[in-house]
Amino acid sequence: MNFVRTPSVRMAAPEKIAVKWTEEVAGYVDTRPVVRQTFTLRQLVDMILATTGKDAARVGEILRGGTCTYNIYRYWWEGFALEESALATLLAEFPDADPARPFTKEACCSARLLDASEPMPHHITIEKAVAGSRRWFRRQSFWDALADFAASKPPTYLDYSYYHHADIYAFALTPRDLAELRTAAARLARRAVRVQLGRAIWVRLELVCPRR
Repeated sequence: MNFVRTPSVRMAAPEKIAVKWTEEVAGYVDTRPVVRQTFTLRQLVDMILATTGKDAARVGEILRGGTCTYNIYRYWWEGFALEESALATLLAEFPDADPARPFTKEACCSARLLDASEPMPHHITIEKAVAGSRRWFRRQSFWDALADFAASKPPTYLDYSYYHHADIYAFALTPRDLAELRTAAARLARRAVRVQLGRAIWVRLELVCPRR
């Protein structure tokens, strides 16, 4: 008996995707409610990029598999395949890393301090929205001092983060650098920031600069 293999049919890329999501704890789906939401294809890919980077093969695999974990949530949908050319065109709409892009303190919205722990360094995040408030009778905020300090180095371009939708810059902190930051914090920062800075020997500063 002869069997005829029919070619697989690829459907056109859906404009809207029905997505379900729920909180996932310690690798197991909790009994939290399932939320239903409609994503555009671009919104779905934007979320996937935050977990994969611009890896076309991996993005295509996740779209076909119909599931993705983002932050503490698991998302799932009816999987579908995209032609390579369609996926490439879609991914081209998203930014790429640009090492020639200079650091500007005005574009920076947050900073992350990391210690030397291996394999996963401990870290704290300092947000401009928090550290940018001034203490009484101070002409400068701690964020102003931190941004000026970073611009004086200047930091090295690291990568583009699809999670933050931002360019990431970084440099190593010397003991003298850390002492300078702690001195500025003692003078300008709110107590919560001062406490955070004193909790570890921070050896690296990363700066998050959203693309305009």
